[in-house]
Amino acid sequence: MDTAGDAIWPGVFDLTDAQKAKVDGDIYEMMEAAALWNAGAAWNTLMDTGEWSSSVFTKPVGAVPTPARKVAIVKMARGADTTLLLNYKARAEYKAFEGALQTRGMELKLSTPDILGLRIPDPIPDGFKPFLSPLPDLRYSQQEALETAWQGLQGTLEGRHFLFAIAVKTSTRSDRLYQALFEANVLKYILGYVLRGPAIKFHAHLETFDGADVVGRYKAASMTSLLAGGTPSKAIDETYLALSPRDTAQHILDQLPEFPL
Repeated sequence: MDTAGDAIWPGVFDLTDAQKAKVDGDIYEMMEAAALWNAGAAWNTLMDTGEWSSSVFTKPVGAVPTPARKVAIVKMARGADTTLLLNYKARAEYKAFEGALQTRGMELKLSTPDILGLRIPDPIPDGFKPFLSPLPDLRYSQQEALETAWQGLQGTLEGRHFLFAIAVKTSTRSDRLYQALFEANVLKYILGYVLRGPAIKFHAHLETFDGADVVGRYKAASMTSLLAGGTPSKAIDETYLALSPRDTAQHILDQLPEFPL
């Protein structure tokens, strides 16, 4: 990064450590999201054809070809409003909940994870069709497709279509770690209780565990599981050291047969 900057703007190029960390984080997240998109596309081909054609990923054990069980693994933009993905009925339910809190001077905003795993509605809306094919590369046009694909999904989903969420972190600062815990608890409450969807899984993917007791921090219980009684579960269902985009995508791909709905 520094070498390229010095070559283009000799003598005046200077980045702070925070700026470099931001670029590193953006690249890390984009590489993972692209690999996950392609893993989802390989899964969708299997669901439609019954044949495993990918040379990059291996077929998940227990995968049963079922056209109505296709997925979209979506990179969400920073500041994106997850509620925009909801269809009219689900969005009205959420707004009624939000309005009831606002009359008492409170709020509980639906958080926006870095990556969402979604069950594609059947019949498939047009906005989901790009997820049937892999990204061929990461040229600028493909990066743009990756960053903006969520916009084409607006107004299509109910609570039952949300399968999992991933918080992608390159920092182990305590405030960054707690952010994922907050996101997980809010997402699970709104999707599970307000929108009456199935239990969503929440993953934390980190570039490093150094500098903090990441695994220990993410032993925190899910507030929704405690409210429901029965067997408690974690807010962060899985903490994963994500060092290789391909291996990370295969890891998520292998879990897709576990979703019963």
